[in-house]
Amino acid sequence: MRKVILSVVALAIASVAMAQDTGARKAVQVAQIPGSVATANTGESIQNGSANAVQVRQAGTEQSTLTNQDGVANLARVMQTGDVNGNQALSGQLNLAEVEQTGFNNESTIYQEGDFNNAMIDQNNDNDTAANRAQIMQGTANQAESNDAAIEQDGEDNSAYTLQTYDNSDASTVQTGTGNISEIGQNAGPEDSMGQFAIVNQTGNANESRVEQDNAGGSDARNVALTTQLGDNNKAEQIQEAEGSVGNRGQINQGTNGTISVSSDALTRFGQVSGFDGSVGNFLVVENSESGVAFQNQSGDDNDAFIAQASSEAGSNNAAQIQDGNENSAFISQSFFAAGGTDNVGRQMQTGNNNAAGLNQDGADHASLQDQWGSDNTSVVSQAGMGNNSNMFQTGAGSYGRTLQHGEFNVSLLTQRDGQSYTIRQNEGQFGPGAGGNQADVLQEGPMGTGSQNGFIQITPQGVTAPHTVSSFTLAPIN
Repeated sequence: MRKVILSVVALAIASVAMAQDTGARKAVQVAQIPGSVATANTGESIQNGSANAVQVRQAGTEQSTLTNQDGVANLARVMQTGDVNGNQALSGQLNLAEVEQTGFNNESTIYQEGDFNNAMIDQNNDNDTAANRAQIMQGTANQAESNDAAIEQDGEDNSAYTLQTYDNSDASTVQTGTGNISEIGQNAGPEDSMGQFAIVNQTGNANESRVEQDNAGGSDARNVALTTQLGDNNKAEQIQEAEGSVGNRGQINQGTNGTISVSSDALTRFGQVSGFDGSVGNFLVVENSESGVAFQNQSGDDNDAFIAQASSEAGSNNAAQIQDGNENSAFISQSFFAAGGTDNVGRQMQTGNNNAAGLNQDGADHASLQDQWGSDNTSVVSQAGMGNNSNMFQTGAGSYGRTLQHGEFNVSLLTQRDGQSYTIRQNEGQFGPGAGGNQADVLQEGPMGTGSQNGFIQITPQGVTAPHTVSSFTLAPIN
């Protein structure tokens, strides 16, 4: 098991350098045959092996298609159109498509409509009983300019689905291993909007991922989603919506490999946790994950959410982040700063504006709930050891709550109604067995107080639904 220690400074640099380019391999332009007219579509198809099939349809001008197949029973379909909204001269111009398939039973399809789209599919499969599948669909009518999509798959039974409409979207899916499934759907709004950006990288066994991003009409900024999964049985889901001109940013890392990009807001939440709990120092990244589940749901403008789960070999982390409103920031790490894991549960729910929540859990059997309804609330929780259980409810505006638990068998409940401040420290610095079994129950009320106190109810994240599986297809007869 390799461990990589990344300092906060290094992560800050990574956050500044957050690129708006997936860095994925791009489709290449096939050179025109000398003597062709300047606006001619061009392409090349290479087939080796047995039972390969390819179909290419191009319309418009200066489009390019490259297919390269070597193996057994590969299929490919590329379709690029022009004459969108009666503009045959420009619609479909300079679209690029490339498919490379080696191995057994690969399938792929690319459908592009509009201007300046680029698509790339690369599939490899050495198992004659498995089948990679990929599908890229980009744009419709005149709302498709400058989309970019790339899918790379290696291994067995991988599936990928990318759907992009409107302008200036980026998407990349890289899958290696067995049984991976990925879906990316992006909708950026009207023509000339500034699209979205999504990267999914999965390595290992039975990973699932789903990214769905939406941007309202007239938006001019991007939603950003980053998902990295390594290990076994990971699931991830990211759903982002933005109603105004500023996009959301989300990130999920499970069994992270050390190449993470943390936003400035996430670093701020980390600073709140580490500043409150001195035992949390540098990011300790463990290349490991077993059965983690992560869920992010953001609505509104300029929300930021970060989840990183790296379990021990016995770990089973579970996390969720739900944010509604504007300028909310949430941070979860679970067995990420030090070796730990085993049945951690997290959940952060924020409604309103400018709320901030930070959570770090390490050890075993943790459960934590942070629930903030109003605006300008801050919640910080740090837990380590065994059997810790923490709640925090803040309703109204301007409350600040902190809970620190080390050791074992700690229980804490904090409810603040409006404009309150409270700190709980339990068994601080005692990490071994026999540290004790402290309990705390705090209620502070303001104008919205009811005088009642609620016990902890363990809430698991919303189950990640299986993404769309790309179905097999049969090429139409080539006439």
